[in-house]
Amino acid sequence: MERNNLEVSGFCLMYPKDMRHASRMSSDRRRSLDYTKRLVDVASEIGARILVWGSGYARNIPTGISREVGIEWLRGLLKEAGEYAMERDVIIAIEPLNRYESNVVNTVRDAIEMALRVNSAAVRVLCDTFHMNIEETSLRDPIIEVGGMLAHVHLSDSNRALPGRGHINFDEVFEALREIGYDGYVTLEAILGRDISRDLVAARRYLEKFSSDSLIHGR
Repeated sequence: MERNNLEVSGFCLMYPKDMRHASRMSSDRRRSLDYTKRLVDVASEIGARILVWGSGYARNIPTGISREVGIEWLRGLLKEAGEYAMERDVIIAIEPLNRYESNVVNTVRDAIEMALRVNSAAVRVLCDTFHMNIEETSLRDPIIEVGGMLAHVHLSDSNRALPGRGHINFDEVFEALREIGYDGYVTLEAILGRDISRDLVAARRYLEKFSSDSLIHGR
């Protein structure tokens, strides 16, 4: 990365598949917290400011645990991890995942509410156009609502393909990002074909037409 003058924008898919943040076992919840702090340390050490808090299998509320209790356990993890991240200049970005991948925090409004309950400047919100296409009635309105709490953006089309190969209106997305003055990363989280270089070049060319500012260039 250093040789090519590139930055690490962030990390996602961070947790082992056997990890459960909302486990009824306090030892499991402590393991999740300790692991999250280790992730914060790694991100801080290499200058990656964003930890994407998605990983639906890890954060799902297990059967038999009430939603209220599960959400409170999740909030507690984010609260303590957020305090730790604040000291290391790392942001934990809550990613709404569609209902088929997670049973909690499915919409941008859900993520905003969770972040507000945590009440830490180090815990903010991510918008992912694929998940938004499933769960939201508008692509613009949630971005406007999240405003300055937006920490990161994932881009893919409605079919998880590269932008421009589905039916998402990316004009609407970038207009909303400009409206809130977003100046962070927009990153591809899409399915690539066998010729990765060709796909990435095509994706950049497609996205550049929506913006001539830092939303694309240099990001």
